[in-house]
Amino acid sequence: MMITLVVDGIMTHRVQGLLRSYGVQTLGVDNGRDAVDLIAFGVKFDLIIIEKTLPVLNGLDIREMGVRCKMLGVTACSGESERQAFLAAGVDVFIEKPLDPEHLVSILRELDWQ
Repeated sequence: MMITLVVDGIMTHRVQGLLRSYGVQTLGVDNGRDAVDLIAFGVKFDLIIIEKTLPVLNGLDIREMGVRCKMLGVTACSGESERQAFLAAGVDVFIEKPLDPEHLVSILRELDWQ
């Protein structure tokens, strides 16, 4: 079964609900520090959905920890500089909020979640 980490501050529960409606097991945290702690503890994820700007610790440092799973970056800021910064930090896909089911299902299919 696929396990997805959702790191999105105030939107974590909404994104988790959307994922669960597709049968995806999720774990949600509200800040980058908690995400880093889970990864450092050895929890493995198939997908990480992460907001660019997070409280406590920015989530873009996760790739530097050796995480190789698919990462979906979401942000309310859709400028080209935002997109480039996110991609340079190691996310595989950049999507402007709100995260819609169409984009999510496409990514889940790539991961063969069923």
